[in-house]
Amino acid sequence: MDTKVSLKFIRSDKKEFVIDGTDWKIPSDSGLSGIGMFENDITVVDNATGDGGLITSDHIAQKDRTITAISVNPNLNDVLRREVVSFFNSKFVYKVYVTYMGLTRWFEGKIYKFSLPNGNVYRRMTLSVTFLCPNPFLKSYEDFGKNIASVVPMAGFPYLCRKNTGVTAGRFNFAKMVVLENDGDVETYCKAVFKANGAVKNPKLSIKNSYVRVIDMMKAGDAIIMDFTKSPPTIEKNGSNYIGHCDRASAFDEMILNVGDTEISFDADDGSNQLEVSIYYNKLYGAM
Repeated sequence: MDTKVSLKFIRSDKKEFVIDGTDWKIPSDSGLSGIGMFENDITVVDNATGDGGLITSDHIAQKDRTITAISVNPNLNDVLRREVVSFFNSKFVYKVYVTYMGLTRWFEGKIYKFSLPNGNVYRRMTLSVTFLCPNPFLKSYEDFGKNIASVVPMAGFPYLCRKNTGVTAGRFNFAKMVVLENDGDVETYCKAVFKANGAVKNPKLSIKNSYVRVIDMMKAGDAIIMDFTKSPPTIEKNGSNYIGHCDRASAFDEMILNVGDTEISFDADDGSNQLEVSIYYNKLYGAM
């Protein structure tokens, strides 16, 4: 069993900080708080007759998560202290990757509390950072990127290759549809990246009977990103806001990957064979 505990912090300006037992380590008793638990706020009304009640709603609110670490070598206290104070800044957003018992998941938040007491300079220092996480769920390490229009690899068996004779190495998936598996704890959302290799008219992403369509004529090299993981969702073309170009019947609120299997597909009014469409999503968990 892998008992190593490590963390990697990535700041919104891409700077990184690692706790892996080299300079800082997680204490064995109380280093991680808010990682292995969740609280569900359940509203219940009493039954009009008889015992018991009726659940009317449930809600998991934003969450605090606290990381506590101690320095390994007191002789480096001055260097380690300057590094930590410089890195943890209340004005940045942080992604925190937690590896615990061989499993890695991550969360995102802003610093709510920071503590690095000015104690005895010859003793180990104790660092404590609390993050306020608007999204209370932990995310899977992988984003499970899937190209709907991918090339499916193929090979013959036994392998035969004669001079001047070709063999099939792969075929294009023109079904324009994949089934995505979500075995997380709750529903999740995806990001779709449309890349045009030629002229494409009005690209569309569909989940079940709902869709989001962009009214646009794409040319080779154009990219449209539909990001339903953000609140509110965003549509961008070549890095610029493009949500005003969406079909009025587009159902942004229905672009949900429920727990289980979900069919997701793409199409266009013309030129769908000129599209590469990649889907990215993270599974969400209440605890690890």
